[in-house]
Amino acid sequence: MAIAPGEIVQLKSGSPALTVVAVEGEKVEVVWFSEEAGEFRSQSLPLVALDELEVEEFELDEDDEDEDEEEEADKD
Repeated sequence: MAIAPGEIVQLKSGSPALTVVAVEGEKVEVVWFSEEAGEFRSQSLPLVALDELEVEEFELDEDDEDEDEEEEADKD
């Protein structure tokens, strides 16, 4: 699996969408925004623990969240 900076990945066990910022051998440096902490986080992860995400998959997840927020607003 070839991963390059700028690609969106996810842990095979599940995680938020992670953006690749660097690849050094079998280590991948990623960054993501933590809603809970309200700040960006970064981590170096092993390449074998990651799956590439299709941009369409990521966009669908965001659309689902938008629909959930709209439904909650309609209930109020």
